[in-house]
Amino acid sequence: MEQIRPYKVIPIPMGTSNAYLLSGSNSNLLVDAGNKGKIQNLEITLMHKGLDFSDLDIVIVTHSHYDHLGCLVEIKERSEAKILVHRDEANFLINGYIPSPKGTSLFSKIICWFGNSFFSGRAKFPPVNPDILVDGECELVTSGSSIKIIPTPGHTSGSICVIINNECAIVGDTLFNVIPGSFYPPFANDKKELIKSWRKILSTGCRTFYPGHGKPFSRDKFKKCFEKKMRH
Repeated sequence: MEQIRPYKVIPIPMGTSNAYLLSGSNSNLLVDAGNKGKIQNLEITLMHKGLDFSDLDIVIVTHSHYDHLGCLVEIKERSEAKILVHRDEANFLINGYIPSPKGTSLFSKIICWFGNSFFSGRAKFPPVNPDILVDGECELVTSGSSIKIIPTPGHTSGSICVIINNECAIVGDTLFNVIPGSFYPPFANDKKELIKSWRKILSTGCRTFYPGHGKPFSRDKFKKCFEKKMRH
């Protein structure tokens, strides 16, 4: 009898953001699609794992910002993988554009205003029709692993996270790891909802977190950041 191999999380730098390959015994999932022009990074990773684009079954979109969707159309064309996204993000994928989120600090608010005023075209991406829409929590049917999709609004209204065996979480831009000592995103449309989403992620018991920007970090570091944020 063939032994079931649990999913392994493989980070893939895709320009300014990360994509993540979840490679298991019977299926392969991809979380996010990086910046435009970085398809070779994914191709090399697949090759090193003995895989091809045709081995990808589902691409999970954590949210519909251009730096996470730049290679999505090409991936879909080369793999025929199904595209999964939260229902609130679907129209943005179809239209190939989403407004920049609000800044969470004075500096990021200035950046956001400047970007929306003068560089709104940069936020565009090749449009694509999603195949699977989710609303609430759902679990993907897999062999040997529990793959849960949970809504985590805040950065955008349709942001989602991927929870693997309640051990690790791929969190998109719900958590950043670019500023030492803080995982708070510089941009978020709803800061109250974002904190609620942080509580939800902590309640899963996951020990390792994989952000859309930056390197993975531990539960202890995330919990300290959360507690510090609550005190202030």
